[in-house]
Amino acid sequence: MDLNYLKQYASVVVRRGLFLKEGQPLYIEAYAEHEKLVCAIAEAAYDAGAANVTVKFKSAELDRIKLLRGGDKLSEVNEADLAAMDYHGGAKSAFLRIDNVDLEVFKDVPAQNIQRKALADGQLRKRFSAKAGMSQSCIICCPTPSWAKAVYPNLAPEEALEKLWDAVFECTRAKQPDPLKAWDDYIANSRRRRKMLTDKHYITFHYKSEKTDLYLSPTDMQYWGGGCVDFPDSDEIFVPNVPTEEIFTTPHKYKAQGHVSSSRPLNYRGQIIDNFTLYLKDGKVVDYKAEKGGEVLKGILETDGGSCYFGEMAFVDKTSPISALNTTFFTTLYDENASCHIALGNAYGGDPEQCEKLGINQSAIHIDFMVGTEDMSITGQTEAGEWEDVFIEGSWAPQFTL
Repeated sequence: MDLNYLKQYASVVVRRGLFLKEGQPLYIEAYAEHEKLVCAIAEAAYDAGAANVTVKFKSAELDRIKLLRGGDKLSEVNEADLAAMDYHGGAKSAFLRIDNVDLEVFKDVPAQNIQRKALADGQLRKRFSAKAGMSQSCIICCPTPSWAKAVYPNLAPEEALEKLWDAVFECTRAKQPDPLKAWDDYIANSRRRRKMLTDKHYITFHYKSEKTDLYLSPTDMQYWGGGCVDFPDSDEIFVPNVPTEEIFTTPHKYKAQGHVSSSRPLNYRGQIIDNFTLYLKDGKVVDYKAEKGGEVLKGILETDGGSCYFGEMAFVDKTSPISALNTTFFTTLYDENASCHIALGNAYGGDPEQCEKLGINQSAIHIDFMVGTEDMSITGQTEAGEWEDVFIEGSWAPQFTL
């Protein structure tokens, strides 16, 4: 691992992911294997003026033990964890989560146990948000031997880990001569595309490829995001995922029609769902099939009343830096930024009653899956009824090329 790139990665996370403010506390959730990266981030945070850096280290093996033996209590939330969310949310801490990618540790865990734990984790995130209000949060990944083995199974362990670190540095722009400027340029370009799509105000999108034939319509409050999250009534921003390459909006809960097939494996909490197709009518998934992970997919769709509806539609060019590596990373954080994708479940909105009136889906889960392919074209219907190219064979149409 190149220590200079590690330092630049940490700087990107603190100064462009979180846009950490001087005097602001930072709360980090990570795994024990991530210690070297956590230390680099803590150093960068204090250099940026952090008031304090608090780290909660977890263990994938302890998670596995709990998932196998926790039973019905898996869906319960620990009071100490709730108190931590209350404290850090109340302190307006920036929140960094370092995801752990391991395809082996949870492979013998029943799908329903995974889902119970996911609901409990979701309650903690909501508790933090309720206390913090609008506050910076960011999700990143840290290379580990287990993740490297999944991505590069034919390489020797040390070589695989080194190659994965290099890929992470590449995807997060940490290898750029000036990583912070590279992120500033990316954010500026994303804002331009967001404005282009907002100005077009398409009423329907048609996704078409060999395996997909799907119509999605944005909500009437059509808002395009991507590149960064903007604080209301302020020029402050943060980047919730590092890396990120998407431009996205919220599809209307009840207007999805057709079928859509996955284009990459979906790693859901350590369990793989692959080669699956969803069939939709009036927004709802009414049928599905999956070559692998069907029970896990079933559990996702049955989580609650909103988990079988869509909450996000996102565009990603096939020439994105992550896609250019031609690698499946087995984590949505990376794979969703190599391909157009859609999310099952929650659309980030406000008051539940108002969301329902506006067609904004609500759910305890939000799970992105990849749908973009080399042969996928997407057209948009204008308010005048005309259809225009938005994506042609996996890339932005000329009118959206910067």
